[in-house]
Amino acid sequence: MPVPVLHVCCGDSAAEVIRAGLNLPEAAVLVLRDDLAVGPLGDVDSDRPDARAAFWHAVFPDEDRAAIETGGRLVDQLAEEAAVLRALPDAAETFVLWHGSGAAEQLKLRRAIWALRDATAPLEEVAVGPDLLPGALRRDMTAVGMLEPEDVPRAAATARPVDPDRRARLAAEWERLRADGGGLRHHRGGIITTHPIDAHDAEILAAVGTDWMPAARVIGQPMGTIAGFFATDAFCFWRLRQLAAQGRVEFEGSPATIRGCRVRRTR
Repeated sequence: MPVPVLHVCCGDSAAEVIRAGLNLPEAAVLVLRDDLAVGPLGDVDSDRPDARAAFWHAVFPDEDRAAIETGGRLVDQLAEEAAVLRALPDAAETFVLWHGSGAAEQLKLRRAIWALRDATAPLEEVAVGPDLLPGALRRDMTAVGMLEPEDVPRAAATARPVDPDRRARLAAEWERLRADGGGLRHHRGGIITTHPIDAHDAEILAAVGTDWMPAARVIGQPMGTIAGFFATDAFCFWRLRQLAAQGRVEFEGSPATIRGCRVRRTR
């Protein structure tokens, strides 16, 4: 049975803040967890997203992957999210899509609108901009999870309908982006661009010194400076491991976990 209003967001932090801020039951908020800013998208909407699952299997360090897969194999979790989106038009009488300016949330917006492309239910969006985040550490990108619960009602009051032209344009853009072979996606000024998966390797390498440093400290720097998408610790640590495979950095300890090793530039 459809709920009266379904709030759709990207990530558990966003879902938690929306529920707390609007005092909503769990069923009133749909959380989409796949970070669409990184990795191949060609099979993401299929019932067997094997290529996408293989990508994430390589990205996550052993410890993180084991924790994530307590909820089922990665491929099954991704397939379940695709199935939820296929059933989305019948899930609610009204939809509210929450997003900030980061690439993952912008891609989620486009994917959800694509899933609702033939739906007749009212569709609204809440755009979380810097004006709603006065205390945010980063001003170049915003995310719903940056909101404080007490600020959520003010954000919800800015909800506006998604007009038919915008719905058609963003749905078509999702189809184009899904077919694009780029490994990374940035969002700036309303435009999503695609880039090679190693586009930020130089920035990550620049954070590595010639003396041993904890890997967690190394990746913390590019996580705070990479623009266009929110680079996660798992992504930056994966790229650091790729730099090691290229012989540009070396590890001490086990790279199976971010906090289990140190890293330095190869001498």
